Amino acid sequence: MAVQGEEGFKFWLERSYESEGYQQDRVMLVDPQGDAMLIRKLDTAFVKLASAFFHQDLPQAVSDRERKAGEADFKIGKTYSLDNELLLEQFADIIRRNYPAISPYIGEEHVWSPEAKVYNLYGYWHRLWRRFSGKQQDFPIPVFMRSKLLMCLACGWTSRYCITGTEEALKERIMSYPDHSLQIHELFAESYVLNQGNLYMTLLSCENVLTGQPHRAEREFDPLQQKLSYIRNDSKPLGDNYGAWYHFFGIALYGMLRPQFVSTFVANTESLGSFFMEGPDRQETLINYYGALFGKELRKTIKKGSWRQAQ
Repeated sequence: MAVQGEEGFKFWLERSYESEGYQQDRVMLVDPQGDAMLIRKLDTAFVKLASAFFHQDLPQAVSDRERKAGEADFKIGKTYSLDNELLLEQFADIIRRNYPAISPYIGEEHVWSPEAKVYNLYGYWHRLWRRFSGKQQDFPIPVFMRSKLLMCLACGWTSRYCITGTEEALKERIMSYPDHSLQIHELFAESYVLNQGNLYMTLLSCENVLTGQPHRAEREFDPLQQKLSYIRNDSKPLGDNYGAWYHFFGIALYGMLRPQFVSTFVANTESLGSFFMEGPDRQETLINYYGALFGKELRKTIKKGSWRQAQ
């Protein structure tokens, strides 16, 4: 059923998110039905976050805590595990090697539909009324002027509401690498070619293949994760490795699209949230912060055309 106008938008909004798990089936930078389902699903986040805060029952947190328990002989890393300057030059070299067949550009991001923009001005109060009138069980979360991309990145839902259409092809390419060998710049290279120079889609594709169901139990045993090189420097190369990878690509994507003060604020906020949810993680904090800086430098490289010049 197609969403048409404000009434159609509300129809989807008021459906139970559990009765129909939404998944984009094609690339849609503007998606009214998806927006309605996303806003509805965001309302479930408050209770889940509160539960995780008091009970620490997120599979990711449990897995990390159990992993660290057996590694007390390792000193927690206090330096960033990636070299931003070297990584930026590797990205630039990939762009040069594919030019002129493929030219780099920033690309357009997924945005709220006109229906969602109008609804978000007053929709919180509409859902709050539904909550207290008994028509909605979950306590609504205000969206207001927050971007769709930010909300999806924060919840790990880009692979559901912001697809690029190249995710399956990228997964196939990842699976062709030997275990524990794939490097960050190699993942970028594969995605860059698949997305024909669209850097927004390039980074988002990487994010999407790394964040499918981010809080599922035992995700550290996924065959795809076995292909990733270990990029933390504060533990043995064991346990969950997805977190470091998708944190980097997610915040680098956001840093490429937003001013530095905005992206670093978001990075620090995310790190603060992880601190309360899972305890202090110095390495994750550094990856968030320097990932935001990397995104800014990547944007600058593209805008100024400095990628053309080898260091």
